[in-house]
Amino acid sequence: MDLSPPIVIKKKRHSLLSRWRIERLVKMAMSGKRAHFESYDAFRRTLRGDLPTGGGAPIILAACNELYYWEFARTFLRSIEAVGAPERVHLHLCEPSQKALGDVEALSASLSAVDLTFTWDQGESARLPAYPTIYYAAVRFLIAPLILEATRSTVLCLDVDGIARLPITPALSAITGDEDVRLIKRPGEKSVRRVLASALAIQPTDAGLRFAGRLGRAIAAILKIRPRYHVDQIAIVRIVEAMEARGELRTAQMPHSFADHEFAADSAVWTAKSWQRKNSEAFMSAKGAINGAFENS
Repeated sequence: MDLSPPIVIKKKRHSLLSRWRIERLVKMAMSGKRAHFESYDAFRRTLRGDLPTGGGAPIILAACNELYYWEFARTFLRSIEAVGAPERVHLHLCEPSQKALGDVEALSASLSAVDLTFTWDQGESARLPAYPTIYYAAVRFLIAPLILEATRSTVLCLDVDGIARLPITPALSAITGDEDVRLIKRPGEKSVRRVLASALAIQPTDAGLRFAGRLGRAIAAILKIRPRYHVDQIAIVRIVEAMEARGELRTAQMPHSFADHEFAADSAVWTAKSWQRKNSEAFMSAKGAINGAFENS
C-alpha cells in the first residue's frame, strides 16, 4: 500500500523542446482516428474492472491513486450519497492495494443513491512520465472515451479531491445546451492555463466523441515521451482550440461552481485544489462531518 506523500513538481512548466514535442503529438492526434492508436491501445489493455454500460443519466468520472483513495475519493463518494440524488459514478484507481479494491467494492455495495462502477490498473502507465502524479491527473481523460463509447452518455470529468454539496448531474443537465464540450475557460490566462481541467463535460455527440478520442490518444502518446510536467491541460487547450478553429467543436463555459476552490455555500462541488485548501478549516470540517455521519451510521 503506497501512502507516501505526493511528489511536488517544482518546475511548473514544460521545456521548449518538450512543448514542441507535445504539440507535434497533439497535431498528429488531430490527423485521423488511427493516430497514436497503438499507444492508446497499450493503455486500454492495462485496465481491470468494469466500465459502466447502458445509456441514461450523465456519468461522473474521477480517478485517484492509493493515497487519494483513502484521503479523498471515499469522502467524495460519500458526499454524493449524502446529497441523496441518484448519480452514476465511475472511479478509476491507479495501482491500488487489495485492501483498497476490497474497500471500494464494499463501498459500492453499500451506496443506494450512487451507482458506482470502478476500474483499476497496476501502475504500468504511471511509470511512463517522470513523475507518476502526471499520470494520475490525466488518466480520467484516457478513461472518458471508453465510457462514452460504452454508454453514449454524457461524461463529467471531475477532480477526486472534492465534496458534493448539491446534486451534481442534475445541475449539469440544467445548463446543458447544444454544446459538445463544456469546460472552464480562462481567456485571461497565458498558454496552457487558458483551461482549468478540474471540471469538463463531454457530450456523446459525434464531435464530442471525436474530441474525447483525440484527447485520449494524444495523452497516451505524450506520456510515452516521459514528460516532466502535467500534460492534460496542454492537450485539452490545443485540441479544443484546433477543433474550434476548424468549426468542428461547440463549447460552452462550465461554471466554477462545479469546481469551487472558494467553497461557496451554493456550489455543486467544493474542490480542494491545493494542500493549503485541503487542510483548510472549511474543507476539513465538511470532510469530517461527512465521514463522521457514515462511520456512525
